[in-house]
Amino acid sequence: PDWSVRRAFTAQIIINHVQARDGEKIDNMQQAMDRAVENGVKNLVVQPTHLMHGAEYDEMMEMIDTYRDKFESVAVAEPLLGEVGSDATIINQDKEDVAKAVTAAADKVAFVFMGHGTSHTAKVSYSQMQTTMQTLGYDNVFIGTVEGKPEETACENVIEAVKAAGYTKVILRPLMVVAGDHANNDMAGEDADSWLSQFKASGAFDSIDCQIAGLGGIEDVQKLYVAHTKAAIDSLNG
Repeated sequence: PDWSVRRAFTAQIIINHVQARDGEKIDNMQQAMDRAVENGVKNLVVQPTHLMHGAEYDEMMEMIDTYRDKFESVAVAEPLLGEVGSDATIINQDKEDVAKAVTAAADKVAFVFMGHGTSHTAKVSYSQMQTTMQTLGYDNVFIGTVEGKPEETACENVIEAVKAAGYTKVILRPLMVVAGDHANNDMAGEDADSWLSQFKASGAFDSIDCQIAGLGGIEDVQKLYVAHTKAAIDSLNG
């Protein structure tokens, strides 16, 4: 409550879309940073609503780095899943908290969470989330990605994993902060290459349902972002 809060989007295509659809103008990162400088901001805290330390996070950091000398202090909070870690076995409290927040166990129902996927080194975050689910005993939860990177998260590999585990019912959900184009089309679309269509085409399951809801709508996930922001603010105070 003691801080003035501003919003910026990293995706210009979404900024343009919102402006065309709603007439609402949202700052991009550069505009937001310029506005902060013009307003005489001394202490800047940036809370990315990214899922992980991926390519878009790196681009955001490059932008912030060019402005660091214009503020007395700058702190960047963690994205949702926190630190990346060096391999699939490394899990942290953030991943554990997210796993608990998004998972509800149900008999003979497999939950498949579809992320975006990336060739960035942060792709190990998806493998770490799978490890987290297994460590917590969520054996009915499978992590997939649209891009199929890392390889085990490709749709065909996830289908085989769910089949091998013996589940007859599948629920598809996005492992994305916002349920947008990827959730509605790549996951739940009517095209033959959507995940819903591929799971149906396998003929291995009695039912496949889609739940189109982003992680950002989950209260416990919102609290995690707030906790990350508080940690960044605390870092400014030594």
